[in-house]
Amino acid sequence: MDEQEREQNKRINQHSRKISDLEQRLKTIELDVEPRGRISASFEAIEEDLEEIKSRITRLEQNTEHRFNRLDAKLEAILDHLTGISDLPEE
Repeated sequence: MDEQEREQNKRINQHSRKISDLEQRLKTIELDVEPRGRISASFEAIEEDLEEIKSRITRLEQNTEHRFNRLDAKLEAILDHLTGISDLPEE
């Protein structure tokens, strides 16, 4: 085998390794991006977390509103008792 053939074989082998490497990278990217790949799964997990957070916020808002209404009713009862406003003569 002469020097020129060895050099050509070396280049062919380098290109073959590069092609194999590129094929492997492409497969990895396809697995990451495909509908059930890691990226899609990550977005689904984030979406589920956001839904849980929204649900918790909604419950907190409802609980806070309920507590505020109870407090408002108690304060109204206390003010009525202290001021006697509810006992004003009607005529």
